[in-house]
Amino acid sequence: MTDHALCSRRPWFPSLSGALFTLALLPTVLWGQQIAIPTGLVDERVDRIVAIVGDSVIFHTDLEEQLIRIQARGTPLPSEASARDALRRELLEGLINQQLILQAAARDTTISVSDDRVESTLRLAWDEEIRRWGTEAVLRDELQRSQGLTVAQYRAQLREEIRRDILIQSYLQARRREARPVAVDEQDIQAFFEEQQSQLARRPATVTFRQIFVEPRPGEATMAPAREEIERIMGLLDEGQDFSSLARQFSQDPGSRTQGGDLGWYRRGAGLVREFEDAAFRLREGQRIGPVETQFGAHLIEVERIRGAERRIRHILISADVSEADQAEAQREAEEVRARLAEGAPVRSFTDRQRASGIPDSLEVAVEQLRQLPEVLSRALIGGVSGDLVGPVEFPLGGGPPAWAIFQVIQTRPEGEYTLEDLRPQIRERLQQEKLEERLIENLRARSYVDIRI
Repeated sequence: MTDHALCSRRPWFPSLSGALFTLALLPTVLWGQQIAIPTGLVDERVDRIVAIVGDSVIFHTDLEEQLIRIQARGTPLPSEASARDALRRELLEGLINQQLILQAAARDTTISVSDDRVESTLRLAWDEEIRRWGTEAVLRDELQRSQGLTVAQYRAQLREEIRRDILIQSYLQARRREARPVAVDEQDIQAFFEEQQSQLARRPATVTFRQIFVEPRPGEATMAPAREEIERIMGLLDEGQDFSSLARQFSQDPGSRTQGGDLGWYRRGAGLVREFEDAAFRLREGQRIGPVETQFGAHLIEVERIRGAERRIRHILISADVSEADQAEAQREAEEVRARLAEGAPVRSFTDRQRASGIPDSLEVAVEQLRQLPEVLSRALIGGVSGDLVGPVEFPLGGGPPAWAIFQVIQTRPEGEYTLEDLRPQIRERLQQEKLEERLIENLRARSYVDIRI
């Protein structure tokens, strides 16, 4: 399975996403600037307003900052005045659309952006900035020279851009889930490919392989106390205590504890582990259930709201540790899986659990990315032939105790030119997203006040 970065109607360069399930990509930070009217600046800049969007404005300076950012990325600006004006208008349209979505997202009570998520994304983005410039000192000097900013000012600006980016993406994802499917003609796909073909990088050498993960599960010795603690907390809820307060006090899930146990909106197949998902989707609005056992421990689950096929879920987790005996049992099971695969058993019969958790059965990964894995594993995958089995090997999965992984090589492909067949699914998805977003923007514009003044 490949994941190509397709940019709307601009030159784009496909690149295979991270190796295996756990290799993450660094975030892409939204380039838009803050648009709401800053306190104390209206009098100074009122004559520089270039657009009014609802109850917010876009200033000429906001627009010029977009041009500065384009240059900072190494892209030359058009030399002709008419072409530069056309670029400004295109950037202004982007800022208007961004503001329309931000205002709509602010009105949507189902969407929130946690500080923890913003800070974790900021850390990744900041690390990438340091890597790009070499050292923080070089970055500091460049910020002062090109933009007159201190490191602290730039980090604050980056933090707000990340918050807006997450908010926009959360809103768009919610609307995509609700939207009717959009048809994309084969002719559109062919035209898109031909338009972009000259800009394509070469397809890297890849290895396609199946993957099976056997995760160790806590034994009875640690699960029993976790169940008892969940039952005690359920008793406190029955006495009228508040779920959010109890989650902040007792939950051992660091990702949701500070949010009162709130996990946000989910639909089936969106990445919840199977036992958790099955329990949550049996509940009606306002109901709770527990203890529910997963490889993480015992959960108390509550469905706060239901919206179509989606549920807003919160939970309290009491962790249960995995013992050495539990790890040994998982390894024994993984060795058994490998033996059955060698005898010709179908891979799919072993992957129901991981598929329900959002882990794909197979991946196509660039050879260069495979080299980031431990040498014994990367060498076996890169040098393998169809049918070769690798493992079981210990493999980190989702922040918990390592799983035991078995891989089976499907095929290897040398470097070459991309074909339409390589990219058809990604192009189709990209065009569908474009059409959905165009429809969304049209609807938002029809309901909003937009006044362009250039």
